[in-house]
Amino acid sequence: MKKLTMISMMLLTVASAMASNADNMQEQDPFGWKMAILSMGVVFVALLILFICFKYGYTAVVALCLRLKKLFHRQKQYEAITEQRSKREIKVTDANTGETVNDDELAAAIGVALFLHADGMHDAESDVLTLMPGTSSWTGAGQNQKRYPVRKF
Repeated sequence: MKKLTMISMMLLTVASAMASNADNMQEQDPFGWKMAILSMGVVFVALLILFICFKYGYTAVVALCLRLKKLFHRQKQYEAITEQRSKREIKVTDANTGETVNDDELAAAIGVALFLHADGMHDAESDVLTLMPGTSSWTGAGQNQKRYPVRKF
């Protein structure tokens, strides 16, 4: 019962405040033009903000999500690769000295060997191009025309 009386008292105070505000508004703007323009302006600005958010915000959020997904995927791949590298232990010994070769040194040696192999694959070529003039249907105007054109009367 107390709650009901408190709610009714609050409604009465709000109604009286709204009535006094309505009287003030009627004195300042008797025909309501200012209120109409203000309310339409607020609605149009809100719609413009929503349009911008939906138009450009969606693409920005999608691009950000894709970038984060790619970043986390690369991080997982890097962690998996480093874990695999830490698990493997390849012992390669040099034939001449008998010392153990590090993985990085082995990778560098393989890379140099592949580079030298690919470098020796090409023959010596003269950097000169010889272009021979040739006839085609693009070069001759007479070749572009039909010998006996079709005449329609």
